[in-house]
Amino acid sequence: MYTVHTRTSSPLFAKPAFSVLRRYSDFLWLYEMLNINNPGVVVPPVPEKNTFGRFDDQFVRQRRLGLEKCIQKIANHPVLGKDEDLKLFLESDTFSLDIKHRKAELANERGGLMASIGQTLTGPRFNETDEWFDRQKAYLDSLESQLRGLAKAIEFVAKQRSDISVATGEFAQTVADLSTCDIASQLAQSLAGLGDVERKAQDMQNAQSEADLTTIMATVDEYARLINSVRMAFTSRIRTYHSWRNMESELVRVRQNHERNRAQGRIPSDRLGYALNQIAEAERRAMEAKREFENVSKLTKTEVARFEQERIEDMKDSLNLFLEGMITRQRQVCIVLSRLGLLRTHLQLINNWEVYQQMLLKKVGNGRAAAAANVS
Repeated sequence: MYTVHTRTSSPLFAKPAFSVLRRYSDFLWLYEMLNINNPGVVVPPVPEKNTFGRFDDQFVRQRRLGLEKCIQKIANHPVLGKDEDLKLFLESDTFSLDIKHRKAELANERGGLMASIGQTLTGPRFNETDEWFDRQKAYLDSLESQLRGLAKAIEFVAKQRSDISVATGEFAQTVADLSTCDIASQLAQSLAGLGDVERKAQDMQNAQSEADLTTIMATVDEYARLINSVRMAFTSRIRTYHSWRNMESELVRVRQNHERNRAQGRIPSDRLGYALNQIAEAERRAMEAKREFENVSKLTKTEVARFEQERIEDMKDSLNLFLEGMITRQRQVCIVLSRLGLLRTHLQLINNWEVYQQMLLKKVGNGRAAAAANVS
């Protein structure tokens, strides 16, 4: 169970600050509803469920941070931030009952919630006429492969740091034990100092291993999952295409029935107006379906551009956070390394990290929008 705290100045909400309790499944429900309600929009994904080790402290902490970032991005989105189901999720005190009513409403509107979510693409075969979408699909496949490979490499590095931390701790303990033996005082002090350095190094490796996962790894994993949300936006566009084609088929059917009945004299004069109104209504629906397909196509392109911009900014932010933590921890170790005459080499390493950090900040602009909600 998670507590979602919201602070907002939006007139859409009854209060400026409020909190609710939500389960992980409630976040999944919100994600599904936002995808249904907003065809063409790239909905920030919910962190994946981990069946094994789901109560592990690190996993629980990572998932909470992932859920918080997801809700913040949704709340800050110009379209999703105004969605009625987000409002329901954030402020309802009778959420379980409310979503039952929403499922019933959706079942009446669209023939069932699950049918809408897992809807198969029916109707005539979809032949892509916009080369932009074909290029983007190929690009997403390549990007996903690269992100998955990077995630695997980061996970491997983090594990290596953790293993080194354990070995360093054992070494530090052995040296510390040796310093307490009956040896010359000068040697004992040197060994004690070495043990102190190694304990600092152990702490740094532990902290760095966790930082690898909470900064770069978390961002890479998020964007690997977000690619599926982009694909879902593409799929929703295809659904609007089939809806348009179905409306056009219905228009053809209505017109043919009218012409056949008129030719056979089956339309009384007092029913002619009604028959013409049916044709006009079918034409209106077909035109609206066409406009929706065109609008969703434009919106999807806008959303992919947003995805690219946020991917760059998020990666820059996570790299900067990673570097700040790395430099800080390295400086802490410097204090102890100076006792052993190793400070010069270590300062060179820190300088290299700082040079890279400055290059990173120059290449990509700073600044991110503040979020409306957090999860605890």
